[in-house]
Amino acid sequence: MTETLAAPSIAWRTAQSGLWVASDSSGRPLGIVTEKWVHGFVVTGRTGRHLGTYPSLEAAEAALEESLAG
Repeated sequence: MTETLAAPSIAWRTAQSGLWVASDSSGRPLGIVTEKWVHGFVVTGRTGRHLGTYPSLEAAEAALEESLAG
């Protein structure tokens, strides 16, 4: 029997211009996306681990969400 863990429900909010914070249903932070004007969108996981730089906000949010699912 294999147990499958469900990905947490993620809510995004804009903390300030150029900074988005992901949190779970209890409000616990899951990671952030920071806009770097020339370089794109930088994703940082909840432990501070750099998860990459992406060309769009949507791609950056998806990368963080994928990192939480697996």
